[in-house]
Amino acid sequence: MAEQGRGFITVNVRTAGGALPVEGALVTVSSSDTGTVIAVTLTDNAGLSEIIELPTPPKENSLVVDGGEVSSFYTIDTDKDGFYHVVNANIPVFDGVTAIQQVLLVPIAVGDNTLQPNDLTRFENSELPNL
Repeated sequence: MAEQGRGFITVNVRTAGGALPVEGALVTVSSSDTGTVIAVTLTDNAGLSEIIELPTPPKENSLVVDGGEVSSFYTIDTDKDGFYHVVNANIPVFDGVTAIQQVLLVPIAVGDNTLQPNDLTRFENSELPNL
């Protein structure tokens, strides 16, 4: 059996172009490959999730040509009443590294009928939205 690495991620949930933290946002981290839920947590008053430990390939893989995978990929679902649901897909996590994933939530405007509250905003490969 191959040696397993451990990486870490924390989610920083904000609104107002990143100016204000969002407390109480539900953060669900799952494997991008299998969809298996790894962790479910809420953000604190600073908009931060707890630091979540995740399995990764060992960093030694990056030191060898064709050494195999060097990161694992995860999907982060973020939801909070009064905001549009956001999914960040294929977030890479590396052995021994703590990643900070910023999530920008957009408030649902009263009377805004262009998007509905259960519409999904999806971002691939850690891209940040242009809000």
